[in-house]
Amino acid sequence: MKTTEERIIDLESRVSALEERIFSTNTSSVSVGGKERTLREIVKGKKFKNGQEQIAAIVGYHEKILGQCIAKEAIKNAWQSAKMNGAFAAIYLTRAKDTLIRILDDGTCDLTQTGEEFFEALLNN
Repeated sequence: MKTTEERIIDLESRVSALEERIFSTNTSSVSVGGKERTLREIVKGKKFKNGQEQIAAIVGYHEKILGQCIAKEAIKNAWQSAKMNGAFAAIYLTRAKDTLIRILDDGTCDLTQTGEEFFEALLNN
């Protein structure tokens, strides 16, 4: 069971993500005819250098497009749902940590500044 402080921190992060989504101009670049593109549509045909970039794409999609951070335990399912190239390996998450993504105390993930730059480039290509 979460403490009151942990619940407040969780709620603050959710509100921040929602506010960022509402006030951000980046989300309009990924919607098509009023519908959001799926992760699969965004990554389809893209060339990734490694699994870390694929992890960053998943985390970026959830953070920037859906407006909510993804739990690190849910990344494997997102990988499979998006039909990412290759098999998911937990080492990709370890390698991406602190370079492209951050793993927060509550177990959710968000992009680092480098990760945000990578995700923007992914969307614009």
